[in-house]
Parts: sequence; C-alpha cells; structure tokens
Amino acid sequence: MGVQFVMRITFLLLLTYGLAEAAAPPMARPYCTEFCGTVRIPYPFGMTSARARCYSNDWFKIDCSTGNGSSARPFLPSINMEVLEIKIPNRYDFLSGYSYYEPGIVRVKMPIITSNCTRTGPGNGGVNMTGGPFYFSSYRNKFISVGCNNMALMTGIDPTVRVGCNSDCDNKTIIEREAKCSGFNCCQSRVPSGNQVFNVSFKSKDEEYNGSEKCKYAFLAEKEWFDSDITNPSYEMTLLERVPVALEWTVSNFLNISSSRAARRKAEWYSTSYGGRQYFCLPGYEGNPYLYTGCQDINECEKDNACPNKLVCENTEGSYNCNKQESPLKVAIIGMSVCSLNLENE
Repeated sequence: MGVQFVMRITFLLLLTYGLAEAAAPPMARPYCTEFCGTVRIPYPFGMTSARARCYSNDWFKIDCSTGNGSSARPFLPSINMEVLEIKIPNRYDFLSGYSYYEPGIVRVKMPIITSNCTRTGPGNGGVNMTGGPFYFSSYRNKFISVGCNNMALMTGIDPTVRVGCNSDCDNKTIIEREAKCSGFNCCQSRVPSGNQVFNVSFKSKDEEYNGSEKCKYAFLAEKEWFDSDITNPSYEMTLLERVPVALEWTVSNFLNISSSRAARRKAEWYSTSYGGRQYFCLPGYEGNPYLYTGCQDINECEKDNACPNKLVCENTEGSYNCNKQESPLKVAIIGMSVCSLNLENE
C-alpha cells in the first residue's frame, strides 16, 4: 500500500512538472490571437477582437491580411507597412557584471525610393512616422543608394546633420569595382538615431557628366539582410520594390507603467536616447513585460551544465542555487527508513 502511494505521488509530480515545462510565457492579452500566419503578435501590438482590447492604441493595431489566396500576413496600418517580425525588449546579463539591453524591434518591409526610372515605385513619397512610437534603428539599418553620377541625401532629418553618399560608374579600379557598395554604382552610409522621417533628394555628383545617369535608387535596409542576402545591388535593386527595415518601438505617452507597478510585474524599464521607454523582464524571468503576469520565472535547472562540479541545481523564484549532492550513504539510510515506515503501515 505504501509503495503504491509513493508511486502515485511520483507520477503526479512528474505530470505537474511536464505541464509546467510545456507552458510558455504569454505574449498576447487573454482572448487575443497571438499569431498572424507565422508572425507572433505580442502586446502592446494586437489584432481586433470582439472579446478583448488586444492592442494598446491604434499605432500598435495589426491587420491580418489573408487576401489573394496567400497565407496570412500582418500589416501596421498606422504606418502602412507589412510586418515581418516583432521582438519584445530583452536584457542580457554577463558574468562580468555587464548588462546589454536589446530594444524592442518591429521588422517591416519599406518601399525603395526611385528617380528617373521607367517603373513606378510604391513609395516615392517617403515615410513619415512623426508622433508615433516607431523610430528607425541606427545600429540595425544602413542607408543605401544605387546609380551613376549619383549624390543621394536623406531629407526630413535634423538640418544640421548631413547624411548621404556618392556613387559613380567611372574611373574605378578592379578592387573598387568588386567591393560591394563601396562607391562604384552603389554607396552606403550610417543612419542617424531617433529619426522618424525618411525621404531622399537625388542630385548629380558631377554637373558636367556626359554619360547616362539612368535609374537611381535609395532606401534604408537592415544591415544583416543587406550584407548577407544582397550580392549585386546594382542588379538586384531593379527586381525589388520593398526591403526589410528595423524600427525600434517605445511606449512612452502610450502605455505608462510606474516603477512600483513594473516591479510587481517582475519588470523594469529604462529611458532611450530619443525619450522613449523600454520595458524588460527582470533577470531570472522571461516573457512579455507589458502584460501583468507576462514575466515568468526561468527554470535555470533545465539548462545543461547549470551547476559545475557535479553540484545539484535547485530552482528558486527568479534565480537558482547550486547545492552539494547528498551523500549516497545518507540517501540509502533515508530510503531504508521510508521503506520500514511503509512496511509498518501495511
């Protein structure tokens, strides 16, 4: 009888552990759809629902399009762009004591701006997100322009800042011609931080140029995508109308949470350089800090080699301990005591 009782308790504990392990931290609000196609939609973003308010405000509203027989794709109508991915802010802590904050990112498909081209591009009017929670990421994006006798300048930014690049198609060495986007028919530049407007002014690098300038292109692009996926910008840009761009997003003036409320949510926040707030789960927690119960304890003991030197891992709320392993002799004595107790109860 005692053995059966112990087996039942063990089974229930294992079952409970398995359920707890399988449960992932929530990302959307209750009664709200969490995915549009393959893209996860975390709060404060959300789609329309008859049962709940799924997004913080209209800037974060997502339309899930299923038209033309294609798979579902999310769109941000507030800025009129398709969404590729949404990332919640995260914090990474290193053994050295250094912490790195990864801002919230929404990856979108942004139009290429063209000049003197036969095709009509979708976005020659540029992009203006003034007053909203979205900013062009300066460390994830770069400014690219393609064309001969080309001087492309970003407009709509701080007038004291001049951002752009030059490209031409003449008098280049073989090395310069083979280097990607280094001035031969393609150039690149860094992007200023905290910017919400993007437009381009095309000019001639040499006013006395006698060659054909043909079509010119300019756009912002995600660095990782451009460096890994694009091998011949001069040709490939003629095939594309939109490219991936990373936008940082903030919740200031849209979803203010006090420090005490954030602490109760197991979260914290810091102010960005452009005046916004980013919320993060505290160390030892993971999930969505914008939800009341979004940050949940991480079971560090599920990770390989969580404790060194054969120490036994013990998970605690927001942390874990590495304990010395019990002596085999002590465990055997305890086991014998339990067995004798069960036999006496038989």
